[in-house]
Amino acid sequence: MTHNTEHDTFDDGAIEKQDVEHAESRLFEEDPLEARRVLRKIDFRLIPLLLFLYTLTFLDRVNIGNAAVWNLESDLHMKGYDYNIVVLVFYIPYILLELPSNFVINRVQPRYWVGFLALGWGLSVLCAGFAKNMGGLLTARVFIGIFEAGMFPGCLFLIGSWYRREELISRMAWFMVSNDVAGVLSGLLGAGLGSLNGKGGYSGWSWIFFVEGGMTCCAAVLALLFLPSFPEDSTFLTPEEKAWYLRRLQRDDNNRTGKQQKMSFRGVLRSLKDWKVLTSGVLYLSVCVTAYSLSVFQPAVLTTFGWSSLKSNLLTAPVRAVSGIISVLVALWSDKVKRRGMFCIAGFLISIMGLLLVMLLHNGNLRYMGFYFASFGIYICQPLVIGWCVNQVIGYTKRGTVTAFAVSCGQVGGIISAVVFPSKNAPQYVPGISTCIGFQALGLLTVANMWWWCRWENKQRDAGKRDHLRQLSAEDQEKLGELHPDFRYML
Repeated sequence: MTHNTEHDTFDDGAIEKQDVEHAESRLFEEDPLEARRVLRKIDFRLIPLLLFLYTLTFLDRVNIGNAAVWNLESDLHMKGYDYNIVVLVFYIPYILLELPSNFVINRVQPRYWVGFLALGWGLSVLCAGFAKNMGGLLTARVFIGIFEAGMFPGCLFLIGSWYRREELISRMAWFMVSNDVAGVLSGLLGAGLGSLNGKGGYSGWSWIFFVEGGMTCCAAVLALLFLPSFPEDSTFLTPEEKAWYLRRLQRDDNNRTGKQQKMSFRGVLRSLKDWKVLTSGVLYLSVCVTAYSLSVFQPAVLTTFGWSSLKSNLLTAPVRAVSGIISVLVALWSDKVKRRGMFCIAGFLISIMGLLLVMLLHNGNLRYMGFYFASFGIYICQPLVIGWCVNQVIGYTKRGTVTAFAVSCGQVGGIISAVVFPSKNAPQYVPGISTCIGFQALGLLTVANMWWWCRWENKQRDAGKRDHLRQLSAEDQEKLGELHPDFRYML
């Protein structure tokens, strides 16, 4: 039996499928508590595990800053710029392999890929503790960079695939608070493990690498067992929940078809021509020069105040704790009001003020206060700039390209920070801090440019200046992505 109208013909199967879809839609759309339950189910499965894994990633990356104050340089006979080179060499494979890694995670189960990466860099950190000379430490740092390269962009890619645009920044902030958790733990573990100096015939810096590398190897098992896949291939939601959630995401992203889309080389090259993708790289570079400088060199700067190695390590912890709390609160506020640009500008300005206090003042306590402003200002910006750029594009290919390209550019900031803070510039470190301020000024200009352009383009669409694109076929309109006249950029 069929039902005919003037334009369409439906069979019983199509009518039944449509009725089921309407019923599922009504079930969740008319019950916000039930919809919130599904969203929380996803949050608890995805965010805490990624936060834990990336905490270990960041901890293993910056723990060399804590190791440096526990006889690392003297034991390995390092002089001059040797320490800076060891810090720098990590970023070379990290930068080169981030975009290729997003190709891999897009094609295999994320839990297999992330578990493999975690095991690889955990073993590399552990082996660094056995280094007998600078060459051994350099080799370990290269392998840490190789394995860690896929972790950060892959996690951002996965998070960006699971949430709607107005929900994204707060989740990214919760994920990136792992930087601050790692900063707190790094100071505490650096002080505690470093105090094992001499135990078993190993220096304090070796114990830092042994214990933290071993923790990461254990965490690899958790990733292998529990990390979820992309929404289209997920299994922890019921069929009804999954069907509803995919339709919910599709309304936010016209490129979703119900099947996981694969990144292509041609699509990536096309995405790299988009100014919004390029802007993501400039913004994250502007953030990371300061973020890495604070993470790696803050303990060394604090020792120039006349404070002991133990005190310098311990006092990095409260700075990061405050930064983490403030960054999450600002991210929640940003998602609530659906605004990004004004918070980015505020974060850059606060951080610049803090850096000026550290550079220009001579009183140790006041300079330490400057670290608070510098840290929470820049860590406000970190989730915002990546999340904002992900908000401005549609589709797996562009989102995967944005996250990988932005993070790759950010690691150039790590290289810059590694060479602009030589110990000879102590105690004020004017060249290094001035470099951080200069890049944040670049960030301010870039934020203002994107904010103005997106506001202007939204006005054009509100005025109907892009409605001629509606004359394209449905298939061609789907390919428009964020160029579709119904799409509005986040401001």
